[in-house]
Amino acid sequence: MAIPESKLATLGEVAKELELVKKQSIAALGDGQVFVRRTVDGFIKSVKGAVVLSEANGEIAVIQGKAMTTGKGFYRANQICGLSIVTPEKLTLPTGQVVVNPFPVIDEESGTLRKVWVKKLAIGYSPMGNLVITSATLLYDINAYFLQDLMKKVQYNQGSGRICMEQMLTEDEKRTGIFYKIDGSLGVWANVSHKEILKAIDTFINKKQFAERNAQTIAERLALGKHPALSHLAYVNAQGPEKKTIAREMVIGYIKDDDPKTLMDIAARAERGEEIVINGQRVDVVNVTGEASVEDMTIDVDDEEKIVTAQVEESPKNQNTFFGGDSY
Repeated sequence: MAIPESKLATLGEVAKELELVKKQSIAALGDGQVFVRRTVDGFIKSVKGAVVLSEANGEIAVIQGKAMTTGKGFYRANQICGLSIVTPEKLTLPTGQVVVNPFPVIDEESGTLRKVWVKKLAIGYSPMGNLVITSATLLYDINAYFLQDLMKKVQYNQGSGRICMEQMLTEDEKRTGIFYKIDGSLGVWANVSHKEILKAIDTFINKKQFAERNAQTIAERLALGKHPALSHLAYVNAQGPEKKTIAREMVIGYIKDDDPKTLMDIAARAERGEEIVINGQRVDVVNVTGEASVEDMTIDVDDEEKIVTAQVEESPKNQNTFFGGDSY
């Protein structure tokens, strides 16, 4: 008996699907199974796999009940995704000045680092298979973190300081403390003989020391987090006990063989604002400029800085005698 044409068409589709399945394989990568799709000639074309992010490993940070993916978390997810991170040689400041990248801003009076400008690019394929470049230009302002830290200390520790107008300061307060402006003449006066203020100053010093490393991590997280391949990881659904939450997310990536010279060429063309066409397909470019928030500076901290900070926290309680004050 002859098979109807409609049935033949259906069987043909099934046969095609079977052929596709034959050209696919499952390979272990990291903590889970990664689905690998191969081209007709057997080369790997794309991968899809689950990445497990852990709060205990510093890959997730829970802030006010929301789980954010840290720089470490994006680096882990990118092991599957395969985006390339590029650091341009130069960056353009909002003033139009072209400077070296990263660009440190030095405090003239103290000779220490005050701010850092940095630019990072993430180059790679979206889940749809088109090439996308995300560019992140970031200002890392250490003083903004210090001011926020002082605000918290003054708010929750009696005798550590107060919020006031600069003209309200007494002569004794001018002699025994520091004043940081918030807006106009409104600011925070902090008592430098108070142990909590001393902790804030220690943290401030550490932030200066590790500013460039942290700034680069935040800029890379921003570039990766704005790329279509990883943008869904900005906030994740984390489950588990406090400080030990985990999140399991799917990531799609594409294997490419672009050499560093090709990537730098693509990055340079993107920097010049040129339209980029690769293999007849237009490359999408996403530009982001922003200032690192206190939240950013809190969740992305260099591992060495964490060690130094922990040592400060464990130091003798009478450390505030450096300023000749009494312990509170």
